[in-house]
Amino acid sequence: MLSIGQSFNTTGNLMRPTMTNSQHKRQPIKADGAAPAVSVILLTYNRADLLDAAIESILSQTMADFELIIADNASADRTSQVCQKWAAIDSRIHYYRRPTNVGRTQNMNLGILASVGEYVAILHDDDVYDLDLLTEWKGLLDKYPDAAFVFNAYRALDAQGETRTVHRAPLPLCSPGSAFLEGILFKRWRFDSPVRGTVMMRRRAIDQVGRFNERFESWSDVDMWMRLAEDFDVCYTDKPLITVRDAEVAPHQFADSIGHVQPLLERMFWDARMRHYHARPIRRFNEAIRHWSFVAAARAWHFACAVNRKLRSMRRSESICL
Repeated sequence: MLSIGQSFNTTGNLMRPTMTNSQHKRQPIKADGAAPAVSVILLTYNRADLLDAAIESILSQTMADFELIIADNASADRTSQVCQKWAAIDSRIHYYRRPTNVGRTQNMNLGILASVGEYVAILHDDDVYDLDLLTEWKGLLDKYPDAAFVFNAYRALDAQGETRTVHRAPLPLCSPGSAFLEGILFKRWRFDSPVRGTVMMRRRAIDQVGRFNERFESWSDVDMWMRLAEDFDVCYTDKPLITVRDAEVAPHQFADSIGHVQPLLERMFWDARMRHYHARPIRRFNEAIRHWSFVAAARAWHFACAVNRKLRSMRRSESICL
């Protein structure tokens, strides 16, 4: 069974009991008996110093019809105190702390399990959000009912907090899922994605394709976008509605070796290609060749990067000795 963890009310006492898959039932939570339109799931782990800014930018959204589920993956810093402080201020907040670290993917799935909104937004604790983010996202999903999820351009900051670049995707407001797969993802030879992991999804689409696959660990979101795009359209806005901090300010928390990550990504994209082209055998054969050429290119690129890092380290060591 999957433990949802603990939630606290405004006095800091336990509010929602521990729930399992079999016990969980969605219940209206607003005074008028209706569920909020959007469930925002904020994933957090040991980032208490950045959490205030993330929560404040969410609570200050121009759209107010949402619940905020804070999914704390057993943080060992002041995260609990920060979350309980905000829960005492705003009743839309529901704080869940996992007893032990369950991994990023299961933490997301448990957050979704606890949510009730028609739309489910996944947000990260180290980002800052434009005040119109939820309005823009929901507006696009309302306008395009066949779309499973929406994402946006991202503003990336440097270590001094200045804009370094804006990451954009060459997409219209709404694309057929096949165009997103064939025109964007299947052309990325390094097996990455323009979707950073912060999106708004339609609940019925999640119900149809299933939850995030824990097999792919911290990269399960890319697999989810590809599964959703197989059956639904994809929305995108070119507005940089999310600001991403520099790695010096918010270090990455899943620094697995490339020797571990690369096979996961290769397998994920292989599965997606074979699934997408299963009814087109000739194209499927050609895509298999393309996939393995990408594997060779990506591995060569990672090897060259590793050699370059090693050489730079050796040069630094030599300069210190001199």
